[in-house]
Amino acid sequence: MHVPMRAERAMHSMTKRNNIIAGLLLVLLGTVTVFAENGMNSPYTRFGIGQLNVPQLGASRAMGGTGIGMRSVNQINMLNPASYSTVDTLTFILDMGCSLQNTNFSENDVRRNARNATFDHLAVQYRLRPHLGMTMAYLPYSSVGYSYQTKESLFTDEDGTVTTTNKYEGEGGLQQIAVGLGWRPFKWLAVGGNVNYFYGYLQHKVENQYNVSTIDSRTKIYSAEFNAIGYDLGAQLAFSNKKNRFIAGVTYSPSTSLGKRKPYAIDYVISNNIAASSDTLPYGHLSRPESYGAGFSYAGEHITVAADASLKRFGSALFFGQSGLDSYRASLGVEYRPTYNGHHFFKSMAYRAGAYYSSTYFNIDGTPGPDEFGASVGVAIPIINGWNQRSTVSISGQYIHAQQAAKGMIAENYLRLNVGITFIEDWFTKWRVN
Repeated sequence: MHVPMRAERAMHSMTKRNNIIAGLLLVLLGTVTVFAENGMNSPYTRFGIGQLNVPQLGASRAMGGTGIGMRSVNQINMLNPASYSTVDTLTFILDMGCSLQNTNFSENDVRRNARNATFDHLAVQYRLRPHLGMTMAYLPYSSVGYSYQTKESLFTDEDGTVTTTNKYEGEGGLQQIAVGLGWRPFKWLAVGGNVNYFYGYLQHKVENQYNVSTIDSRTKIYSAEFNAIGYDLGAQLAFSNKKNRFIAGVTYSPSTSLGKRKPYAIDYVISNNIAASSDTLPYGHLSRPESYGAGFSYAGEHITVAADASLKRFGSALFFGQSGLDSYRASLGVEYRPTYNGHHFFKSMAYRAGAYYSSTYFNIDGTPGPDEFGASVGVAIPIINGWNQRSTVSISGQYIHAQQAAKGMIAENYLRLNVGITFIEDWFTKWRVN
C-alpha cells in the first residue's frame, strides 16, 4: 500500500505548497499598509530620496553588508540574485527581520537622542527545479523622516525684536517588492535576476514664519510619488576543492525612472494666516541610479571571509533641482563556525563581524553630505529540535557614524540591534506510510 498513500500525500503536499505560495504573495503585497512606518528621525533624509537601505538580511547585516560573492543553502542573499540557485531540492526558506535603533544627534555642544523600531524585510525562497531557485521579498529602499526648526533674530525696533522661524518636516520613502530567479547552468557558474516593483511617496515641507503679522509668511511643499519597475542582474563564479571554496560575484542594475508623474513643489505666500497666492513648480523625474557591484568570498572549514565594493551613479541624477553625487561603498565581513554539522548547541552557532564605508550621494547647498562608517558583530543561534536543526535566530549589533559634512553641521551616531529569524522547512519531503 506504499504507492497509493505516497501519491495521495504528494498531491496533498503540492496543493498545500501552492496555497502557501499564493498566500505569501498576498502578504508581500499587503506590506504597503502594514509596514508604512519607516522609523527615521534624521534631518539628512531631507535631501535626495532619503536614507538608502542596503538589501541585507541577517547574515549579511552582521558581516558589514557583504554578499555579492557569497552563496549558502541556508541563507537568502538579496545582494546577488545568482545566489538563489543554491537552494536545495527539499528546502523552503522564510526570512524576516526587524531592528531597534537609538540615534544620537550632536551639533556643537547640543546633543539629542531618538529611538525607533522598524520592520526590515520579509523574504521567501524555494526551488523550482534542479539548480533553479526563486525568491520573493519585501524590502525598504529609502526612508524619509524628520521634524526640526531653526530660529533667528533679524532686527530690533521700537516694537521689539523681529524673529523668523523656519520649520522643516518630511515623511515617506521608497519601498520595493522583488521577485527573482537564480540558475546554475554549470557547477562553476550561476546567474540570476530580480524584477523589482518600486512604490511609495515623499513629502518635504518648509515653513518660514515671523513673529509679526505685517510680514508675510511662506510655506513650500515638495512632493513626489513613486510607481515603477526596475531590474537587477548578477553572476557568480565558484571554484572549490574538498576543504576550500572561492566565489567571485558581480552585479548590475540599470537606471530606472521612479514614476511617470514628475515631482513638484507648491509655494504658498501666507498673509494674515490666509494663503494669498500660490505657485506650482515642476521638477525633473527622480530616478534609481545605474549601479555596479563586485565581491568575493573565501570559505574554509570553519572561516568565511568576504569583501564587496559597489558604485551607484547618482551623479547624473537631480533631486528637486539639486544634483547628486556618485556614491561608493566598500565592506568587509568574516564568519566563524566551530562546526558545520552535529547537534551540539554552541558548536552549531555562527559568529560574525564586519565593517563598511559609504560615501554620500547628495549635496547640501553645494557641500557633499555626510559619509558613513559602520561596524557590526553578531551571532546566529540554531533552533534545534527533533525535526529541524537548520532554522536560526540571527542577532547583531551595529554602530554607524555619519560624520559632519562641514563645520557646524549635525553629526549622527546610530546604535542598532537587529533581530532576524530564518525558518528552513523540509516541506518537499514525502511521507511514507507503512
